[in-house]
Amino acid sequence: MKIPFFLMATVAASVLALSVGCSDDDDDNPVTPTEETPAWEGTWLSAGDNVATLLSTFFAIDSVRVTFNENLTVELAQHDTTTMTWTMNSGIYTVTESESGSIHAVEISYTGTPSFDQEGIIEITDGSPDMMRLEVVQTVPDIGATPLTPADGFGADPTLGDSNIQTYVRIE
Repeated sequence: MKIPFFLMATVAASVLALSVGCSDDDDDNPVTPTEETPAWEGTWLSAGDNVATLLSTFFAIDSVRVTFNENLTVELAQHDTTTMTWTMNSGIYTVTESESGSIHAVEISYTGTPSFDQEGIIEITDGSPDMMRLEVVQTVPDIGATPLTPADGFGADPTLGDSNIQTYVRIE
């Protein structure tokens, strides 16, 4: 079966990355670390049924680990079941908090090989354990994907639906 380039590129972008509810307000206030630790800082693991359907189905990814650091750097590792290897990438990120909801805008720029940018949305839910949902698409190089906004909410892409939502559990 041939997979369209757009779909493959979108899935690849979602690998490298990042609850229900929508925000009507997508303010342009980038969050920077302060005395208070932002909810998304830490190490997160997506495995098993939490891995986005696109990643597990088309790219044989069974685990994704992402760390959002206090200094606004990000580290990504993903496990490929075909090669039984982990691939790594790193870069920088920015989260723009929404003032009227729990879903925020996120931009990630990976500077490793390959280098690319992603945009989309992120949401953290406090609990035992804390949960993170991340839905991003590649924007540079441009693959024609349109990033979701907090006002759009998760699963709002008419082509991808819920298949591009990555769910993580905080491990550190």
